[in-house]
Amino acid sequence: MKSIISTLLALFSFTAMFAQTGTLTGKVSSGSNNEVITGVAIFNAAKKISLISDVEGRFSIRLAPGTYELTFSMTGYKTKTISEIVIVAGQTNELNVILADQKKELDEVVVTATPARRESASAVLSLQKNNTSVSDGISSESIKKSPDRNVGEVLKRVTGTSVQDDKYVIVRGLNDRYNVATINGAVMPSTEPDRRTFSFDIVPSDMIDNVLINKTATPDMPGEFSGGIVQVTTKDIPFKNAFGLALSTSYNSISTGKDFNIGHRGDLDYLGFDDGTRTFPSSFPSTNRWRSFDINQKIQASRLMYNTYGDQVSKALPSLNGQINFAKKFNGKNGASFGMLGAVTYRNSQTIQLTDRQQYGDATSTTNLLFDYADTSYSFNTSLGALLNVGYKKGKNKLVLKNLFNRVFENSNTIREGANFNDLQYINKNRISIAMIKTIFSSQLEGEHALGKNNNKLKWNLNFAFTKKDQPDYRSQPYQKSLSQVNDKSIPYTVALRNTYRFWSELDENTLGGKVDYSKPLKWGNTTSSLKAGVLAQYKIRNFSARAFRYEQANPSSFNTALLSLSPGRVFNDANMYTNGFYLNEITNNTDRYDANSLLTGSYLMFDNKFNEKWRLIWGVRAETFNYEVKTGNVSGTRTVINKDYLDILPSLNLIYSFNNKSNLRFSASRTVSRPDFREVANFSYFDFVRAAIIRGNGALERSQNTNIDLRFETYPQSGEIISASVFFKHFSKPIEQRMSGESSLEYQVITFFNPDNAYAYGIELDLRKKLSMFGDGKFLENTTFSANTSLIKSSVDLSAASNPYDLKRPMQGQSPYLVNLSLTYADDKGNWSSTVLFNRIGQRIETVGAFGIPDVYENGRSVLDFQLSKKVLKKKGEIKVNLANLLNSRQIFYNNVESKKENRGYKSQDDRVQWSNLFGSSWGIGFSYNF
Repeated sequence: MKSIISTLLALFSFTAMFAQTGTLTGKVSSGSNNEVITGVAIFNAAKKISLISDVEGRFSIRLAPGTYELTFSMTGYKTKTISEIVIVAGQTNELNVILADQKKELDEVVVTATPARRESASAVLSLQKNNTSVSDGISSESIKKSPDRNVGEVLKRVTGTSVQDDKYVIVRGLNDRYNVATINGAVMPSTEPDRRTFSFDIVPSDMIDNVLINKTATPDMPGEFSGGIVQVTTKDIPFKNAFGLALSTSYNSISTGKDFNIGHRGDLDYLGFDDGTRTFPSSFPSTNRWRSFDINQKIQASRLMYNTYGDQVSKALPSLNGQINFAKKFNGKNGASFGMLGAVTYRNSQTIQLTDRQQYGDATSTTNLLFDYADTSYSFNTSLGALLNVGYKKGKNKLVLKNLFNRVFENSNTIREGANFNDLQYINKNRISIAMIKTIFSSQLEGEHALGKNNNKLKWNLNFAFTKKDQPDYRSQPYQKSLSQVNDKSIPYTVALRNTYRFWSELDENTLGGKVDYSKPLKWGNTTSSLKAGVLAQYKIRNFSARAFRYEQANPSSFNTALLSLSPGRVFNDANMYTNGFYLNEITNNTDRYDANSLLTGSYLMFDNKFNEKWRLIWGVRAETFNYEVKTGNVSGTRTVINKDYLDILPSLNLIYSFNNKSNLRFSASRTVSRPDFREVANFSYFDFVRAAIIRGNGALERSQNTNIDLRFETYPQSGEIISASVFFKHFSKPIEQRMSGESSLEYQVITFFNPDNAYAYGIELDLRKKLSMFGDGKFLENTTFSANTSLIKSSVDLSAASNPYDLKRPMQGQSPYLVNLSLTYADDKGNWSSTVLFNRIGQRIETVGAFGIPDVYENGRSVLDFQLSKKVLKKKGEIKVNLANLLNSRQIFYNNVESKKENRGYKSQDDRVQWSNLFGSSWGIGFSYNF
């Protein structure tokens, strides 16, 4: 009994002791190149404090409440003493320290007395100013002050960046295929296997250490980009224990509470899984066996399919978002620490989108319609995400295992109604239903080590990623009758069997990679220099297969025509699969599957030379080899192997002139590449019923070689502020674009990929982020920050009349001529209030390049206005957030620029013709989070 009491008393005393102390944490970096410094001695003789910065330059210590003065000392750097370090019981104070280089070994040690609050501000400025390349980013400190829930929302705040569909990043107005995403240094596979992009909304903002977008290249970066490299770094070993919950909901003006016809909903849709009703039956015969069946066997097999047709109407519920996150740190012996952090996220939304669609019978007419449809699209989306990082750190070594999982379940049902003048038919409630299940899992094991007395750095990373995309039971069920009979109610609408399409596909992709980076300081005369070298390899393998079907008459001579006018849920019942009824005929082609693999290897050598306080040169070369093999089919029934090998030598140079400790002039020149994806070269034809177009790969596609030149002036008046101006030029040799093929017609479009000979883009980029205190004194002005950035871009593609373009002088596909981001943020730390108004507009861009006689399809610029308000409550442990999104509710318009020879290709309602337009509605949301 006494032992139990003693244990409880000891535990109570231990807990009480920790409750009565505060924590000081931080990182020590070099003021010349932002490199972290390992082995810095941190001490306070009066208080008997003594510790050493670890392999990441980090330190952490528990102290009794009070005000401290600490000294930071390291051979080769000027010693710095920082005062006014305030420790509060139960709180963590973060102090990031910058040490200046000691120019000569015999220099006198300089002791600088610096208040802690000023040192923290200087550290942020130094990180911004000393980046090796032209870049913009946002730190964890800024993320904490924002109401953003995921990286997709965070990126809206970065200069020259816009976010499409709340998750896809556009840098400098360039098509998203020219951007690359990395998480913790590893290149991430696309979350959209049919699109070159990464969905950044899958990463919770609470788990982010920083987000940086590099717009110019250095040799240690991946060579496959031209717009930007979005580098997301997640947290690993936390400074303190934490546990938090967050819950939010939102109302949409055209969706919530309205009739919601999803067509078919499974029992597990809310959990992000199919309940088996959409799954392709395992007992269904293979394609070859099916082709050997007689009609009776095919009828029997048709009954194996689950009938997912019909209407399922409910009321659209508000969207729901939930998140649980935690962090746990364990302190071991001799300065060792072990920690883990994780998050689980859940999102569900039920939205309605209203779309008008038109197609025209010639290139310029605005009255000669082929069809005129009104679509109502119902979307039911569920997303599940999880992140778990586990790390161990001791002295000069660190090991971390980082894992990311996301599963997105998308179920949509488009109800189409309108006139098809080409076929002289009126379409009545054509149901186009699409389910998509996308899964991504990424795991990385990384190590960081400081070697030798000079603390040379060795970093390595082993990574694995699995991507899966299932499209189960994509189906179409059109009802129609002659235009001349529309008003005759005695004649029913009947199913048009030729368009009763059912489609299943599966895509699996595995990526295995690894890289090693080594860096060491160099002494070249009076210069402060460093050498960095590394190698990497990435192997990727993909398997894709699809099966396609269509309902047909089992026996046309004795077919029961009354079946065609049955209700949508009854027409394809099992009972109607018989001799005088229907059967499901397989129409799978030899091109409906492909297998692919690729191997990327890279190596680089990079030097960082700082000649004096003014001049710094980062230069080197990167070499990448890339091989891919795609085994696909062709219409003749034989298999085709597409094999390409590339060797790319990619030099880069970044020259920085520092006017003072706040202002830089940067010049950058680099060579980069953009490579085709498997889907873009595979001879697979996908019919998009919503758009009524075929999307097909092109086996002759080549990689694009890009030359990039940038000049930028930047100044950082104080922490969190920037004024910058950039000019840039980009040349693309054989850029990759999406266009309509020569076999397309106005009523039958085939969209494929091709390489124009050359293209270029040039422009200017302006950025201003400044506190309003420049206009005077006062609490409001001091706490309010105005941000404005804009990019003005001119691009052109080198075309000839022989290539059959519609517009010989058009800009690059996907390239916007301008991009504008504006924001006004008020943050009152004492009053615990913050609010942000965000405005974004991106200029018109070509969505699909046309062909001879078929105009290009442009997406019009659209203005988006968002508002966010947050208030800390419950002793700052809780936070209430109110979000108003898409307040202007502008239509998204896709149009033909019928006067394309004019310099201004922007949308003109009186001249141009709309192909389709979407209305999304405005949203109002409220959320609450609490950190225990």
